[in-house]
Amino acid sequence: MSDPMLTLTLSPARRWFGLAMTGGLAAMAAAVLALQPPQSPWAILLLVVVLVVAGRQAWGMYAAASRAILMYEDRLTDESGRDLARFEDVVRIERGLFAFKPSNGFLLVLNERAKRESVPGLWWRSGRRLGVGGAAHAQTAKNMADAIQTMIAIRDEAA
Repeated sequence: MSDPMLTLTLSPARRWFGLAMTGGLAAMAAAVLALQPPQSPWAILLLVVVLVVAGRQAWGMYAAASRAILMYEDRLTDESGRDLARFEDVVRIERGLFAFKPSNGFLLVLNERAKRESVPGLWWRSGRRLGVGGAAHAQTAKNMADAIQTMIAIRDEAA
């Protein structure tokens, strides 16, 4: 396998800030449940859901510390080797101010649907959309988006 053109990793400051926010939300929900539980069963259920979801997100972001996205000439892969997107399957890239994308990142719209999955702070997939970024280094994500956009333009021009 060839060497990657670009590698996108999590920014330590953004990672710790995101971890503190989601972990703090889970801790506050746990504290309310333990110290002064609400009377309503619906409020208890809501706090339990917040605790579980925020805790899962915080743990996922903590576990993603050593993960990276690698960009090769023809695809994006996870550091574990899982293909995230092949450039031949990319319909368009969305990076605008009002695009539904991760902060400091971009969104790839793909031809094929895939199951919903994510690595918090690094990438997420929902249907035909792959969001890259979040807690990643902003400049590296911008460079990766520029390179992908150039590759797509060359591909579309040749077709």
